Amino acid sequence: MKKKVLFRIPSMEMGGAQKAMLNIIKCLDRSKYEPILLLDSFKGELLLEIPRNTKIFFLVEGIEKLNCNKIHRLLHRTKNYIILGKYRLFPTLLKKKLNIVPDIEIAMVDSSLKDLVNSPFKNSRKLNWFHADLHFYSEVYGKEIVSMMHKCHLTVFVSHKTKGDFETYLEQYVYNSLCIYNALKIEDIRSKSLESFDLKEWMLFKRPVKTFVSVGRLVHQKGYDILIEAHSELIKEGFNHQIIVIGDGPEYESLKKEIILQNVENSFLLLGLKENPYPYIAKADYYIQPSRYEGYPLAVAEALILHIPLISTCVGGVMEIIDHNKTGYLTGFSKYELKNAMMKFLLEPDFVMEIVRNQKRKDFTLHNEYIHEQLEYIFK
Repeated sequence: MKKKVLFRIPSMEMGGAQKAMLNIIKCLDRSKYEPILLLDSFKGELLLEIPRNTKIFFLVEGIEKLNCNKIHRLLHRTKNYIILGKYRLFPTLLKKKLNIVPDIEIAMVDSSLKDLVNSPFKNSRKLNWFHADLHFYSEVYGKEIVSMMHKCHLTVFVSHKTKGDFETYLEQYVYNSLCIYNALKIEDIRSKSLESFDLKEWMLFKRPVKTFVSVGRLVHQKGYDILIEAHSELIKEGFNHQIIVIGDGPEYESLKKEIILQNVENSFLLLGLKENPYPYIAKADYYIQPSRYEGYPLAVAEALILHIPLISTCVGGVMEIIDHNKTGYLTGFSKYELKNAMMKFLLEPDFVMEIVRNQKRKDFTLHNEYIHEQLEYIFK
């Protein structure tokens, strides 16, 4: 009898947790496990990435699917809020909605943890994935999360640094926890990196300047506001280069204003969300990740798989992916440190080439095999 594994996540909007979940689903042994996906809202660019033989349930429809005016969208948003509230207030309604009994339930983000703990399926094995840096949350919220973690069978931290920082910050030990890195679909990433993309955007990489690429949501966490400042100063000092950012998010307008204010509209480019970001990474001279905090940043690992020399702020599990000065360059989160890191890459081509040589020696096969063994162990 196959075990039914229910994955809980708010939506399939582009994000590290969503991509990590998809990788888990793709590597599950289908002779043993039947993956089922439960979305709060049926929306997101990654809906198309869900394997075809995966059951999908959702509580409300995403607003972007509607072709209507602002008033209708507001009414629909209010209706969705009420429906979601109803399921949270009366979680037993899920039994009728799903008409299945899962053996395992997984909350892929901390915002789904409360729903997991209050699940109407009392006999299911409850697992919780944790990706965040709790320093950017209140201590009260953190302790509430710990309390809920202890009600689960197991919490999975995506890096040792994330687990260590979490427990140190809250001065509490999560006794029912372990670390499992995010699985990586290596051949899939390399294959997709060879696909063609928009000709106009492809021509950007033909400019006679070095190109840094970054992939991420346009949110405060990702640090693009500081990267714009670092880039602007380098340009003023005569270090010609361009930065291309792949992604979308709530900070798009504020970042666009900052780009105009710094007078770098032609060299700091926001290209928006791409269904396949890998050709852009592969075309770049360098990859840069200027995050304020991370759990286990898949984009950094993906750049490493594509053998792109990379710079990343030394946050979260980055140190567990990158060997500093060997397979990448780690720096602090400040305008000056990011600026100096980019300057180093622009001025020291031999150093950059040595990073690429070291990246090519890195074998991810054992990485994935060990993760598959860990997943098999916790699903038993």
